[in-house]
Amino acid sequence: MSVEVGARPDKVGVSRRCVHVHASGKSCGGFAIAGSAFCFAHDPGSVGKRDAARRRGGQARRVVTLAESNVAVRSLGDVVALVETTINDVRAGRVDVRVANAVGVLANVAIRAIERSDLEARLAVLEAVLEPDRARTVAQRRRA
Repeated sequence: MSVEVGARPDKVGVSRRCVHVHASGKSCGGFAIAGSAFCFAHDPGSVGKRDAARRRGGQARRVVTLAESNVAVRSLGDVVALVETTINDVRAGRVDVRVANAVGVLANVAIRAIERSDLEARLAVLEAVLEPDRARTVAQRRRA
């Protein structure tokens, strides 16, 4: 008798497959649990254990959200403070890593927006300073 690689043999040395047949007519293919002809997913005696496992799985995947907050993110210092707070909250277990990743992505977006806004403001100042010279140069070219 051969045993499939990775299979856990039962008492007689043969790995058994679940006898459940899906509505499509295809066999389950999972390994039967000890003392049953079914795998964990289909064993009628494991209903309570299956339900408990589903609940634990759902709770483990639940994302803990942050409390409502109105954090101002108008300067690079604000962004640094937000990232610093988020890092500390993740390390202390107060914030889920997935929430922190979203904060990090949004912090990068905020940094780009702040830098672009600063650049536009600096450009507007330069244009205001240079505008009289530009108008004079355009007038001289028209006369020439």
